[in-house]
Amino acid sequence: MKSRIAPTPSGYLHRGNAANFALNSLLAPSGELLLRIDDLDRGRFREEYLADIFKVLKWLGIQPTEGPRSPEDFHKNWSQEHRLAEYQLALDRLRKHPAIFACPCTRKQLSGGEHAHDCLNGNASLDAKGVAWRVNVRQLAPVLLIPDMVSPEGFEVVPGEVIPDFVVRKKDGRPSYQLACTVDDVLHGVTHVGRGQDLLPSTAAQALLSDLLGYQSLFDRITFVHHPLLTEAGGEKLSKSAGAKGISELMETITSKEIFAQARKWLE
Repeated sequence: MKSRIAPTPSGYLHRGNAANFALNSLLAPSGELLLRIDDLDRGRFREEYLADIFKVLKWLGIQPTEGPRSPEDFHKNWSQEHRLAEYQLALDRLRKHPAIFACPCTRKQLSGGEHAHDCLNGNASLDAKGVAWRVNVRQLAPVLLIPDMVSPEGFEVVPGEVIPDFVVRKKDGRPSYQLACTVDDVLHGVTHVGRGQDLLPSTAAQALLSDLLGYQSLFDRITFVHHPLLTEAGGEKLSKSAGAKGISELMETITSKEIFAQARKWLE
C-alpha cells in the first residue's frame, strides 16, 4: 500500500494543499508514503516554494517513508530531471501509436476547438521542430467511468470534452505533466491517490495513457479519492496562482489538527 504527496513548487502552499497532504497520509496509515515533487515546469519553479513544501510537511507532522528529506536531497536525488530518460522511453513507445500526432498549433489557435493546421490528418512530422505531441482522444474511449473510494457511483468523464488532444510532449521536447505523472506512479508503485475533483480530467488522461503505454489499467492499480475543493469565503476555489493565502501565513490562526479533521471528512 503506497500513497503519494505530489506538490508542484510553483507557489506557496495553501490550506487546500495542506489538507490534501493530510488526506494522502491517511490513505497509507500502515503503508508507504512517497513525497514526489513535480518540478518539470522550470519556468514556475522557485527555491522558496520548494522550501515551503518541507516547512508545511514538518508543521503537519507528516514524515514520508520515501522521497527527498530536504531541498538539497531533492535536487541531488529526486528531481524529475533525473528521470528524463524514463520519460523518453515512454515517449519512444508512444510515437508508434496511431492516436499520437504532431501539432504546431498555438493555444490561441486551439481555443476555438479546431486545429488550425489540420493536424489530425498527420500533416506534421513528430520529428519536426516546434511541434507538440498530442493524443487524439477521438480514437479512444468516448466516455470514462472513474471509480472512487468515497463516491460509490464514481465520476463520468467525457475525454473529448475535458481533455481534448492533451499533450504528452511539449514543443520544447520535454515531457508533459500527464506523461511524467503516469510514468512516475508506475515507477514508484503507487496504489492510492487523493486529489481534488478539479483533477478528474488528469485522472482521465492518465487512464488513457496507461492503456497506450501498455501498463496495467490505472483503475486496477490505483485507488482514487477525488475530494471536493476548499473555497475562499466568497466561494472561489483556493488557488496558488490566484494568490490564496499560503498556509505559512495561516499557521497562527489554524492548527494542523484542524487540517487533518478536514481530510478525515473527505474520507467519510
